[in-house]
Order: sequence, then structure tokens, then C-alpha cells
Amino acid sequence: MIELPQRSRTVLKIIVGEYISSGAAVSSDTIYRRYSLHASPATIRHEMAYLADAGFITRPHTSAGGVPSDKGYRYYVEDLLDEAHIAAEERTAIRRRFKSARQDPDEWARLAVSILTQKLQNIALATPLRAPLCHLRHLDVVSLEGRLILVVLVLKEGKTKQRFLTLDQAVPQEALTAAAGRLSEACRGLTAPEIRRTALPLSPIEEIIMGTILRMMQAEDANQDEQYYLDGWRYLVAQAGAIRASRMLSLVEALERRSILSTLLADLEGTPGIRITIGNENQDEALRECTVVISNYGAGEHRGAVGVIGPTRMPYGRVIPIVHYVSTLMSELVNETYA
Repeated sequence: MIELPQRSRTVLKIIVGEYISSGAAVSSDTIYRRYSLHASPATIRHEMAYLADAGFITRPHTSAGGVPSDKGYRYYVEDLLDEAHIAAEERTAIRRRFKSARQDPDEWARLAVSILTQKLQNIALATPLRAPLCHLRHLDVVSLEGRLILVVLVLKEGKTKQRFLTLDQAVPQEALTAAAGRLSEACRGLTAPEIRRTALPLSPIEEIIMGTILRMMQAEDANQDEQYYLDGWRYLVAQAGAIRASRMLSLVEALERRSILSTLLADLEGTPGIRITIGNENQDEALRECTVVISNYGAGEHRGAVGVIGPTRMPYGRVIPIVHYVSTLMSELVNETYA
């Protein structure tokens, strides 16, 4: 992207800021009256014409006000946006909510969506902590009644899975406890493929339990990409004026199918920090009038994503630092819990 002269940068920054605030095209007269640029109205009009020719703003005709283009928003985000800070009181309040939450990755993701939705009044999304493959942490097997047992699988990723199983014949609790203890010790920290490769001689009851935990872990691995939380529909409807009705319908349908989320999360893989895609930069047609601000969080191979979806006319100076702060807090929690 070309480097703009200083006065052009200033005019573009004003146009983007004014348009984000009002939603109305910004005229040269508005800029002249509200800002001390030490420039005549004619000079400001010349700058706006230059910005329009360069593709940073759009104007229906030469006398019309300017509206930021996707290119203009991109330049604003990368070069013109003032470094924003979250008030200390707000940071403290957000941190307190996370610190008081249960040590549960699903709970963290739900909380992140709740906070981002409330603070930013846009659609918020988050995925729970996940690894390419889940790892066994602990196993319990409980005799319930007769031949019915309960297999309780605790994963290193912080999830607990349960499955009922009916045996051909009743097995004493002592034997179940011994089998669970032996399998826990042998398989602790392993993935399903690693467990399968473990050459461990098994008793008949251990074979049954082992087969069950492998199926549970395989199901969890297959289901990880489909797990995410989404909220903020009411704010999407409230911003109908910022997104055309036809595009709004496509966006709602795509969010309901969740196809958009799968694309966004796949695009984010391996990308550290915050990623911002604006308007036509988005691959999905339904997002062409939206901006997506999304960030990875986590540590090592344990990763999740958190972010917001809103119209391109979003308050970037507030959205970006809050998404960054929330993802940073979630990474701290992951380090504290799984280090």
C-alpha cells in the first residue's frame, strides 16, 4: 500500500473517524469547520479527490462527501489508528470475571463471548481450548447396578467425558478400580493413536474399558472443529443500517449454518496474534460488508480462538484492544492451568 502524504493521512483519519461515529458521508465542509487543519476548503476538497482517485474513499460524485473504502479502513487500522488503552477499572473488572470462573475451557470460551458481546455490541465468537488430538489425564470406572458401569474419562485439555457401559456379567468395584488405575498409569498423557500403539497386555475387562476410552477420545478428536460459542444476534439486527438487507440475510444464514466460522478458524491456524479482515478481504461472500477481528489464545499445542464480527464501520480503536486483552487473559489461564 502506498505511503500517503501527511495532510492526506490526516484527512483520511478524520473521514474514517467521523464516518464510524455518524454513519454519514463526510463532507469537506464538515472537516473544515470541525478541524483546524490550516487548510482552505478547496485544499481539503483536493485532498479528498486525491484519496478517492487512490481508492481510499468513495464518493458518488465530486461534490459528495467521502465514505471509507475497504482500502481506507485497512490503511486506518495499520497506520493511522491511535494506540488505544482500556481503562484500568475495565481491565480489572474483566480480569476479575475470568479469575472467578471455573477452571473449565468451555466456561472460559462462554465467558469471553459474553464479555465481548456486552462490551463491543457485535457478534462475538470463541472456541474452547483444543489440541490437534486430546490427551488422557485420568480414568475412573464405577460400578452402578448389576452389569452397568460408568466410565469417566478426564482429558488433559480440561474436559470430562462419561459413558455408560453394560457388561456381559457383573464385575466387582475392586476389580474395576484396579483396571482403571492400571490403564490410567499406562496411558496418562497419551493421545488415542499413541494408546493404540502401546503394547500393554490386558485382562478381558481392561480390553473392554480400553476400547471404550479409545472410542470416546476418537469422538472428541472428531468433534473438536465443531465446538464454538456464538452470541450477539440482537446487535447484528440493531446495526441493520450498516449492512445491506440482502447481505444481512446471507450473513445470518451463514452464521446459522456455521460455515463462516469453520472458514475463519481454518484461516487462523498457525497465525499468532490478532488477525483483522475487512470487507472484501473476507473469503466468504456473506462477510463482504463486515470486519472480523479474531485472535488465537492458549499455549503450546493447546489453542483456541476468540473474536468479533461486525460491520466495517466498527470502532476499531476499542474493538482491537479489548479482543487482544481478552485473548491475553485466556492465554494466562491456559498457562496457569496446563503448564
